[in-house]
This record gives sequence, structure tokens and C-alpha cells, in this order.
Amino acid sequence: MSLPSTIDTAFTQQYSSMLYILSQQTKSKFASRVRTETVRGAKDAYYDRLGEAEVEDISTRHPATPLNEIPNTRRRVTMTDSHTNALIDHQDQLKMIINPQNPYAQMQAAALGRKIDDKIITAAFGTAAAGVDGTTSVSFKDESVSICGDATVTTKGTLASVAPSSTLADISLEKMLIMSRLYNDADVDPDLQKFWAISPKSLEDMLNLEEVGSADYNTLKALVPGGVDYFAGFNWFWTTRLTKDAATSTGYRSLSWARDGILFGTAEGLYNQISERDDLSYAVQVYSRMSNGAVRMDGDKVHECLNKVA
Repeated sequence: MSLPSTIDTAFTQQYSSMLYILSQQTKSKFASRVRTETVRGAKDAYYDRLGEAEVEDISTRHPATPLNEIPNTRRRVTMTDSHTNALIDHQDQLKMIINPQNPYAQMQAAALGRKIDDKIITAAFGTAAAGVDGTTSVSFKDESVSICGDATVTTKGTLASVAPSSTLADISLEKMLIMSRLYNDADVDPDLQKFWAISPKSLEDMLNLEEVGSADYNTLKALVPGGVDYFAGFNWFWTTRLTKDAATSTGYRSLSWARDGILFGTAEGLYNQISERDDLSYAVQVYSRMSNGAVRMDGDKVHECLNKVA
């Protein structure tokens, strides 16, 4: 027997009452791990640096008062503005069970968080603005030493390389100990927190190291959560924002720094505005923006290590 022609009125379509978020990084991973400053009413902000003070022995009675100048240098942070926007038509909202405005704002905040990480990574590896007025350029290779793919150490003026490719190695305990020595050789305060951002591939390689994964060496039981928070003097975290080496694309760049080796300045934090656009048929506009910048403050506190990709 055929169904009555009006039976289709009994069938309805069911829609989910929530939006599902696709895989993505939802907040900045770097901003909370560097020195942060607030910038008020300025496009550029300048931060002074002090070097080592010299001391003289007293060899006579009532000697002349010494005058030993402490090196005073400066770094500049330039604020850059970033924003994003989305429009939601009134007709779209009528067809949805939920109001999508808040999820849209959350996704825009996540995108701006990723943008913060990109700015900090670019500043760490990039050219720092130095001098009294910030017009002197200081490149990463000229003030930082790094670890090449084969665990050799560069000299200032030379970038880390993967050559020869046959010796390009995974991250290893040897590289960790060398990195620790680079900080010690520069007399970096041992009480400063030190971080190391690595690729997911390098995290996998770390968990395969007996010293990291075995309870005989490491009481943190890194294999249980599937990650490493602290090991060999470094606070570790993985990120997908790091790039491969520009020359061969066979090595992942990893970044290690002491907390105040990188400065992140904020002129305006995350700003969200949800409003109607009467010029666009009263569509709802979800708008987000921020203003911030970063600079490498001290080359002795920022280092690179190249690790094998495949």
C-alpha cells in the first residue's frame, strides 16, 4: 500500500545544536613563555639593556675613584596591527538552531593567537632593531650561536646548516647537553626558565630516547601523557608553526630561549566587536583585532637547533 501524499509533512530534518571545531591551535603557545610588556600610546617602544660591570682592585691608599662605564644598549619593538572579520547574514541565522556569533569570535581569537606565535618566531630568528633610535640592524646569526643538524656548533656570523645531509640527525641527548652548555658558556642566569619549542616529529624522537621514556632515567613518566614538560633543564612544548631550513627543507628548525631573551609588547589586546551592518542588509559582523610586536632582546639567550625531518 502506498503512503498518503501528505506523509512527507511528518518527516523533519534534525540539526546539531552546537558547532564542532575542526583541528587547530586555539591559543598562543609562545606569549606566556616570553617576557611581556604593555605599550601605551606609541607605535614603537624602546627597551634598554645593561651589560657587565667592571671591577678594579684597590692597590693604594685613597685611590682615585674609578669610572667604569656599564655598556648600555637598546632594542626597539614596533607594534603591528592584525585583524579579521566575518559576516553572518540574517537569513543564515534563521536557518540555524544556535547563534553562531560566539563560536565565530572564538575562532577569530584562535587565529590571532596563532598570529602572535608567528610574530614571536619571526622576531626570534629575524633582524632586531637596535641603537639609540632603533635604526641599527642586528641579524640572528651575528649575535647567536646555534646547533647544526650534525650536532656541531656554529660561530657567530654563521647560520646553522644541515650539510652534509648524510649527518643530519634527530634531536638527541647530545644536542640537549650542548644547548645547555651554550647558555652556561654565556653566563646566562641558571635561575631563568629556559624553553625549547620543537616540531611534533622531534617530540616523537624524544619519546623514543631511553633517557626520556624510561623510568630508570626519568621519573616524569613522559610516555604516559605522550609529551615532555620538563627535561634536561628545559621546558618543552611542540608547535606546528616552526619552519624547515630554507636551504634544503630536510631539517626542522627548533627554537630555544631563556624567558627574557625575547620580548613581546602589547599595545592592544584581543578586541572583539559584534555589530549589525545596516549597509549590508543588517548582516551581523564579527570583527577581531590586536596590536603587538616582538623583538629578540639578547642573542646569548636565543638559540636554534636543526633536527631531522624524516
